[in-house]
Amino acid sequence: MGNDWIHLSMCDIETKSQFGECKDCMTGIDKISRLVNWDDFSVFLAISKTGSISKAAVLMGRTQPTISKRIENLEARLGTPLFTRTPSGMVATEIGKAMLTHASAMNRSAASMERMANGYDKAKTGDVFVRCLDGLITDWLMPRLANLQEKHEGLNLSFYTQNTSGLTTENEPDLAVQFNTTKPMDFVARQLGTLHYVPMVSRGYKEKNGIPRRMEDAVNYHLMYLRRSGLVVDTWEKKSSALRALATPSLSANSCAVLLSAVLNGAGISMLPTYMAKLHPELIMFDYGVVYSYNFWLVRAPHTARLARVNTVADWMTDVFSPTDQPWFQQDYIRPSEFSDMEIIRPH
Repeated sequence: MGNDWIHLSMCDIETKSQFGECKDCMTGIDKISRLVNWDDFSVFLAISKTGSISKAAVLMGRTQPTISKRIENLEARLGTPLFTRTPSGMVATEIGKAMLTHASAMNRSAASMERMANGYDKAKTGDVFVRCLDGLITDWLMPRLANLQEKHEGLNLSFYTQNTSGLTTENEPDLAVQFNTTKPMDFVARQLGTLHYVPMVSRGYKEKNGIPRRMEDAVNYHLMYLRRSGLVVDTWEKKSSALRALATPSLSANSCAVLLSAVLNGAGISMLPTYMAKLHPELIMFDYGVVYSYNFWLVRAPHTARLARVNTVADWMTDVFSPTDQPWFQQDYIRPSEFSDMEIIRPH
């Protein structure tokens, strides 16, 4: 049946060519028949690298006579010798040396095509590099990582904080979670959720130092600021410039994890995201009517859409930050009292 189909197809082409309807098609077939046999150049490259027909045969998993015949056919077709046969091995001629550059380029191109094709595979294994806001890494992603690992044991994850510098093209992130949509033109940004920041303090600090009754009174307490950590600090500085001008922070850090540890251990007052009411309901929130809200985004390069392993991690992150199931990540501010037992004090 297969041969019949081929026979009918070729007859159909021949018939059409008689009437000039398939002239372009026949021209294309003629061009294809004259395409260079890349496999011959892979033989040439193997001999160049090993300096031996027998070693090239081993490298390519073929017999020595086959390799010898292929290189002889290539030399005959090109009309020039590519190697000089010496007792110590095969030495490239001048034209052979010149061709080696092009053959190596062909090999790199073939490797690139293979990598591109592998990008479409369905294997959910391999390396995935993620750059993320450090607070979200330590507070939210790491506690949920075990579930991802149980389902996808072949994933190898590398996490960097947003403050990581010196990344190269070899370890640039496949996925980035950030407070802004700044990205290369062809990259894609999708909102994951929103963080809402409110003043929080530990119960121990309140019992020892009391609480500021008004926001302006906070300058007399131990205030702790986040600095140089994405978009947040720049916006806070604009909104609370008067307070910041009056207050000297007892602690400033470019790490959310550092601030959280300081607050939990009674070092002072800081703006923290409302999901802390879920994680640390033992903290106290000051309700001054001040809420700073910031969207956070998932940014990725277009080619990662073809990588099953990256899609797996992206889907996992989308799920763990889902505003539908977790109201503290919703666009609109949800008061912590609606999803936790955190004590909320309204100073007056």
